[in-house]
Amino acid sequence: MAKASAGDRSYRCFYTPRAQGGYPVATDNGILPFVQLRAENAERAQRAAHHVTGCPVADVQRIEHAS
Repeated sequence: MAKASAGDRSYRCFYTPRAQGGYPVATDNGILPFVQLRAENAERAQRAAHHVTGCPVADVQRIEHAS
């Protein structure tokens, strides 16, 4: 996987956890877990999140920093 560069943006990627059999698991509170990472665009963030978690990614949100 490539290292983060100065032009990368922060993304929060929500994923659906899986059980040992590989089936999706519903969360008790309805809130999906997430990983936060840096990537050059949302598609690359989604691919990276899937690579890191091994789970299907449900949503990708770009994190905007207030100035």
